[in-house]
Amino acid sequence: MGDQDWKPLKVAGKSAAKTAFANRLFYDFVFQRIPFREDKTKLNLDQSLILILLLALLAVFALDRFRVELVAASGLAAGVLLGLVPFNKVFSGLANPAVITVLEILLIVQALQNSHLLDRLSGILSDRFRSPRSLVVAICLIGALLSAFMNNIGAFALMLPVAFSVARSAAIDPRTMIMPLSFSTLLGGLCTVVGTPPNLIVSEALHASTGKPFDFLAFAPTGLAVTAAGLAVLAVWGPRALAFAAPERARDSHRRTVTEVLVSSDGHAPATIPQAEIALGGVVHTIVRSGKRVFPLRPETRLHPGDRLLVEADESLLAEGLSSGTFTSGRSSMRGQGEARIQAVILPNSVIAGSAVGNIIDFSERGIAVLAVSTQSPRVEGGLDDLRLSVGDVLHLAGDHDEIHDAIADAGLVEVAAFNQVAPSSRSVWPFLTFAAGIAVAAFGAAPPEVAYGGVVTCLLLGRALDLRTALAQLNWPIIVLLVAMLPLGGAVAGTGAATTIAHGLLHALPWSSPMVLTLGVLVLAVAITPFVNNATTAVVLAPIAIELADAAGVSPAMLLMAVAIGASSDFLTPFGHHNNTLAYALGPYRFRDFPRLGWPLTITTVLIGSAVSLLVWRMPT
Repeated sequence: MGDQDWKPLKVAGKSAAKTAFANRLFYDFVFQRIPFREDKTKLNLDQSLILILLLALLAVFALDRFRVELVAASGLAAGVLLGLVPFNKVFSGLANPAVITVLEILLIVQALQNSHLLDRLSGILSDRFRSPRSLVVAICLIGALLSAFMNNIGAFALMLPVAFSVARSAAIDPRTMIMPLSFSTLLGGLCTVVGTPPNLIVSEALHASTGKPFDFLAFAPTGLAVTAAGLAVLAVWGPRALAFAAPERARDSHRRTVTEVLVSSDGHAPATIPQAEIALGGVVHTIVRSGKRVFPLRPETRLHPGDRLLVEADESLLAEGLSSGTFTSGRSSMRGQGEARIQAVILPNSVIAGSAVGNIIDFSERGIAVLAVSTQSPRVEGGLDDLRLSVGDVLHLAGDHDEIHDAIADAGLVEVAAFNQVAPSSRSVWPFLTFAAGIAVAAFGAAPPEVAYGGVVTCLLLGRALDLRTALAQLNWPIIVLLVAMLPLGGAVAGTGAATTIAHGLLHALPWSSPMVLTLGVLVLAVAITPFVNNATTAVVLAPIAIELADAAGVSPAMLLMAVAIGASSDFLTPFGHHNNTLAYALGPYRFRDFPRLGWPLTITTVLIGSAVSLLVWRMPT
């Protein structure tokens, strides 16, 4: 329809002036001289594609069947092919300050672990605190403090040997300490901009939106309030939720230890498999006789002197069975001066996760014997060398002290217990002092965190407290690749206008759009998403939506971004939403229901305190 096709309207019963006004109004609407109000709640093609892509990525992340870095890289490739991520933004994540800071913190944590300065902390805590509750609170408080200035998994790994040592010396169940420690490191990370990747991500999002990022201690008011309330919940509710007092329950939950034993030739050894299982307090999976496997195993199968048995049993019951003398250990260890026996847990980024025990060449070359493996693997067969390792498995190692510690560092493990151990060859305080100096520089605004922590890494390299080649090999590269790949996709959410459309849709859906409702809604949404994906992805996806929601509602973007950061790091209900919880789940070991039992009051407290303090501190626009 063009101007030449338009015909004036005839308005019955109206004056000529009113008829002319109606004709002019109709003409303007038809030819868009007075534009219709745009419907900002409808998605265009690009917006629909980026949301479908992100939802697909979240679904694949939740399945946990593929490596997270592979999924993220594939998602970025799809975004490029669909035209959602411009070519000049594909590798923008490599230069993002959030990625650089995470990389630097991971390097610093390795140097701090090698210093062994915290080794003496367990003795100090055991002397100062007598009651189990006070010990748990002290451990959690220190873990939260460390986590405020480094990544969560680094703080958790530093405190694990201390927690196990304290539990052993105080004769308390370590399960009453490990899960609260994991939760406290998640809480402590909320206190500073470098405490956890979501804080860095929302800070960069605020910088992109307003030109000013969060200050180093901008998270402190909200983070300290949430952490203090959370630690109080752990202190009051923890002993009740994690009361493993019943002997039968404790026995059912104990870690299973898999090892090899030899039937002695003294004539007093059990004659059949059932008798051997009673004596060892476990299950016999395999018998190897004269180098050949005995198959099939029946209750009446006879045992011969020298038979090698693959046994799965509770560690304490197995030790009692071996002390009787009817069985001896089937794994050899080095004997002589400098011998040490150390238990080390496999971290999520360990290079030996998924490998069979017998395929760890580095151990054999260093003269280190794997005496046993404490595992939760449902499949145990063959010999101990055939057992495949997974995250959370504990290796019982024997050999030279320094060789074991070097092997632990190279393989990406962390020591949780040591016996007959000599003093570490290096126990230096200066890496901690250098780290503290970097924190001070960033806290007082003398330099951005990535620059301050870069200076710390440089000092550690110059002082030979950090070997760069080894450190880079041990880095948690999956989280680095994940951040590098997901950040451009998060930018596409804002660039395509999808964040604006979602924000307006949420405003239309909410019964009212008060700042309190918006803050609470964003925080709850983040809490709901983060158990099924990782916290960094949750922050990347929700940050641009929070900014557009704040703009549409006329509230401070800092307030809603703070809610995103708190919610993304508040995974207290599942053992799989965060690496710390996964590691704690295997180390306890715990049942799945133990996490929501302890975590539900902590989650409610975090949501209520976090939203209230965020509203109080950040309500005014920045």
